[in-house]
Amino acid sequence: MKAFFAALTANLVTVALCLIGGVLLILGLAASAGTAGGPKVPDGAILLVDLEQPLSDTPARRDAPSVLDEAFPGAGPAAIPLRAALRALRHAATDPRIHAVLLRGTVGGDGTQSGYAQLRELRDAIGALRAAKKPVHAFLVRPGPRDLYVTSAATTVTLDPFGMVQLPGLAAEPVFFTGLLEKVGVQIQVSRVGRFKAAVEPFTRRDMSPENRLQTAQYLGDLWTEVKRGIADSRGVDPAALQALADTAGMLLPQAALDARLVDRVAYFDQLLDDLRAASGSGRARPSRADSARTAKLAAVVEPEALPQVTLEEYARAVAAEAAAPARDEAVAVVYAEGDIVDGSGSPGEVGGAALARTLRRVREDGDIKAVVLRVNSPGGSAVASEQIQRELALVARTRPVVVSMGSVAASGGYWISTAATRIFAQPNTITGSIGVFSLLPNLQQLANRNGVTFDTVKTARYADLLSVSRPRTAAELAVLQKGTDAVYDAFLARVAGARKLPRDSVAALAEGRVWSGEAALRLGLVDSLGGLDAAIASAAGLAKLPAGYAVLEYPRMPGTTERLMELLERRPEPLAAGGMATAAALAAGDPASALAPLLAGPGPTRALLRSLSRELAVLLRFDDPRGVYARLPFMLRPI
Repeated sequence: MKAFFAALTANLVTVALCLIGGVLLILGLAASAGTAGGPKVPDGAILLVDLEQPLSDTPARRDAPSVLDEAFPGAGPAAIPLRAALRALRHAATDPRIHAVLLRGTVGGDGTQSGYAQLRELRDAIGALRAAKKPVHAFLVRPGPRDLYVTSAATTVTLDPFGMVQLPGLAAEPVFFTGLLEKVGVQIQVSRVGRFKAAVEPFTRRDMSPENRLQTAQYLGDLWTEVKRGIADSRGVDPAALQALADTAGMLLPQAALDARLVDRVAYFDQLLDDLRAASGSGRARPSRADSARTAKLAAVVEPEALPQVTLEEYARAVAAEAAAPARDEAVAVVYAEGDIVDGSGSPGEVGGAALARTLRRVREDGDIKAVVLRVNSPGGSAVASEQIQRELALVARTRPVVVSMGSVAASGGYWISTAATRIFAQPNTITGSIGVFSLLPNLQQLANRNGVTFDTVKTARYADLLSVSRPRTAAELAVLQKGTDAVYDAFLARVAGARKLPRDSVAALAEGRVWSGEAALRLGLVDSLGGLDAAIASAAGLAKLPAGYAVLEYPRMPGTTERLMELLERRPEPLAAGGMATAAALAAGDPASALAPLLAGPGPTRALLRSLSRELAVLLRFDDPRGVYARLPFMLRPI
């Protein structure tokens, strides 16, 4: 028996040592991958911009993509931070190693990623390249309005002979679940303030209300005007001609697109590559091997053995690695708030009220930070979390300038948190406003009764079961809830009136939950200036009277590869079927949209519809406000 236990102990120790050694090996590989220097940029390189890679309002990663990223790929291309992309494109304008820029693919991203305001900043950077005499080529196969909006700024636009230009205008198509809920026996009661606060309509109506239709038509028209204006200015055509094409054709075959001056040539991709190779004077020299699976995929498409190249993601890392670090004692902090605003710490892709408040507190306590830019790209969400963030930002504003830069959407709770700013920047095609609040009150009594489930109640006061989901609320109970909703709305109006220095009555007149474009918001006094993130950073530095060469620090800090691996190990996920780990984890976290993403990724109208359904249903699971009151946009504008 003694020998048995000795052998068992020895085996256990051996297994433990192997496990520890394996973990340390993985950590070493991850750390070495994450701390490697920036990629090499070959001379005479083509800078590849994959439009399918979404642009996000998040801090740049501190390390390079590693073996872990390749081992656990996501449903689609990983997003690239907008500021990193813009910085790289600006640098490429004067970089002698970059011979030309190639744009290809279809604009990717949904919701807050690659929205029209971000695309405006991207096309401005492309225009700057063109102005600097750096050739920018775009290759399109089936471009839509977003693709044309971006690529029209290129020097030369090439359309595939079997391609087609889609210019049908913009459309919004919200989803309504009222009929489905009635069929399964679920009733939704609401408490809201604002005639235009339409976020409750998918669960209470079967179509858009007249007020919602009016506001949607107005801000969608503003966005379409900006798209036409951008294409017309770059392509030298009349915006009225573009409108006529949208009304009479909608889709243009290659020759029609060429006749309309929307493209410069019709040719195959290999012909474009031959032209690029001839113009660059490159022979058959092989460039440095790409260091990621993503780059390898792109490089294979663009024939790396014949043409030196670097992807935008790699080039952004190279530019960051080559840049001299500025002195940190004179810094502007850029704090990102992208996604739904939720109570607590939140998940990836969400703005956790407690988590962002902690970040702002650290920024406030850092004496080296002289000004703060809050980049808001959020449709809003929890009212309590929005107030928590606004409070911390207001404390920051007591000691240094605070500037808000609005991304593609900064509405409802996204506007609430902006009210602490000294100055607010928006793009003309930013979606903002939606100053209103609501609460949703589900009643599952019918659903439960149909399945043999009943309820009974004992209580010590009249409103003890006010928030029960087992029965409908009475008129008296709805009045109590409405009183709480009204109080939150009054606080919202007060925040806006104080921040914008407007009479409360004036704010109330333009509030009512109504959604505005950035251009309209400027006229109404809801924002101060039109401009992107760089303009906001420059404004913050100017307000703080910072000298040239100030540092720009990004928050929240993105974890490195080793930290992400440690988080993965600490979670100790349950053993699941191969390929189902991410899906099961997302379902367990109450995020069906992320859980279904691998299945729904890719083009096609059916997948697009299913993605829309899963996202809108996922919104219900993010309703976690402690008071049950929400300041959120009606729905996210997505391409149909």
